[in-house]
Amino acid sequence: MERSLVLFRLAPRLVLLVALAFAAYAALALAVPRAAHAQNKQVEAQARQLQKKAMDEDYLTTEFGKASDKLTKAMQLCGTDKCAPPLRAQLKRDLGVVQIGGNINKDEAIKNFAEAMAIDPTVQLDPDLKTKDVEDAWEKAKKSGPPAGTPGPAPAGDFTHTPAAMQLVRTPVPIFAEYGGSEAIVKVVARYKGFGMTEWKSAELKKMGKGWGGQIPCLDVIQGDLQYYLQGFNEQNDPVATAGDRNHPYKVPVKRDKIEGDPPHLPDQPAPAQCADTGDCPPDFPGCHSGKPPATTDEPKGKGEDEDCEEDAQCASTKCKNNKCTKPEDKSSGGYKKLWVGVSVGVEFTLVGSADDVCKLSQDAAAAPLNGAGYYCVDSGGADYPDRNDRSGQQNLAIVKDGKTDKVSGGGTIGNVRLLLSLEYAFTANLLAGVRGGIILLRYPGTAAANDGKASQLGPVHIEVRGTYVIGKDALAKAGVAPYIMVAAGYGEFSGKVAVSVRETGVTGTKQVDAWSLGGPIFAAVGGGIRYAFSPRAALLAGPRVNLAFGNAGVTPSFGLEAGMQFGF
Repeated sequence: MERSLVLFRLAPRLVLLVALAFAAYAALALAVPRAAHAQNKQVEAQARQLQKKAMDEDYLTTEFGKASDKLTKAMQLCGTDKCAPPLRAQLKRDLGVVQIGGNINKDEAIKNFAEAMAIDPTVQLDPDLKTKDVEDAWEKAKKSGPPAGTPGPAPAGDFTHTPAAMQLVRTPVPIFAEYGGSEAIVKVVARYKGFGMTEWKSAELKKMGKGWGGQIPCLDVIQGDLQYYLQGFNEQNDPVATAGDRNHPYKVPVKRDKIEGDPPHLPDQPAPAQCADTGDCPPDFPGCHSGKPPATTDEPKGKGEDEDCEEDAQCASTKCKNNKCTKPEDKSSGGYKKLWVGVSVGVEFTLVGSADDVCKLSQDAAAAPLNGAGYYCVDSGGADYPDRNDRSGQQNLAIVKDGKTDKVSGGGTIGNVRLLLSLEYAFTANLLAGVRGGIILLRYPGTAAANDGKASQLGPVHIEVRGTYVIGKDALAKAGVAPYIMVAAGYGEFSGKVAVSVRETGVTGTKQVDAWSLGGPIFAAVGGGIRYAFSPRAALLAGPRVNLAFGNAGVTPSFGLEAGMQFGF
């Protein structure tokens, strides 16, 4: 009786304790899975919808290409952790079925079957889609085992860590781990070894929120399997925590061309960029190839000056001295060719003014043109008109001033063509300065203007000094398109001709001559355009320029288009 009374009194307390325990268990069992499930539910739904359309519609109507595209898209959505393993395995399996059915790639299908089995060992073929070829490929996949580079079970240890599913060559591998042990740790190090490396290296992880994070340097991320394990150290620098070891490391498959799913990254940080391929590796070594890095590829990332290091590869400067990273070299002033030679051609359009009596000369001893616009006339044979050797001036006197002939209305005309060679020096990776010289074509053929001191004394020769600024960071050091601006000044003829009708006394009809508008010989020019560099040592330039010629008849404007090639040494 007394015992029953005690149990009766304890019953409410026992019931309450059982109820509380059950509630806690239920909350723990439901909260975490549902949180994870809620995070992936939408992605899994989208992936299953793509899978259904691929296999129930496209595959059955023999639209194998469309089916493959949908399954690939579904796998990209799932990545490595956004869908449950059974679904990811089914997508791989179905892609293999499509590749067999569409006779696309049997070897790739066997590989996909093997990867499906590695993801979920319980996966089976869909009975409705079995064919003899599909079953044969499935059996071969079973015998071949998981593909090389497929991650195995995660090593046990004191850290909670999920390795990256895969990574591209020359791309830092992010590592984030949370420590759940009882020892106090002040430093975490990842000991790693890339494919083909004989020695283990170290990458230190920094405290990040609730865990420790860092990256394995890109230069050690080589095609094949990257292996690493984790060690945590206390204040006495003793290793008191581990995850994995040299015999049981984490493994990350490193791919050559592309990876599936989202690129790996540290929490709340962007995925690391792929580093430049320096070509500093043996010929035919996995993950390497010869040649220079693409001009648009970012430089390798690493630790800054005075940060702790153990190997050169940990530093941005690629040099670790006394366990400290050295200062990176300033490459902004290097990497470009200093001396540039080139060839160019230019065509001009000259503006000419209106004038009367463009061919008639004064009757004094100077026999200078009466017009003030700087015109000199030549006949159809290119000789000066009127003839300056006619001392009596009869040809000049014969030109009739009737207000209708021997005049130019003004406007524009085709000017000269210039063929030039250039020699320029690059003072910076953007600024060029030098000289250009060459010959002028389609120029004034007479001699009277030069004799009068109104034309270039160097005949067809063109000389100019020029400065060119190529816009963009270190533009001369890399290939690609960049705009440029330029200024120039020099000595040369700027001329253009206009057909003129002349009436002479005693001659029926009119005579056709050419009136040349002569500008210069001193000139200044500004311009710009586009520079396309095939490489850091060869480029094509093209663009417009505006010339102002000073001298005969004041200022003569002209507009030009020039194009040329440059070669750096």
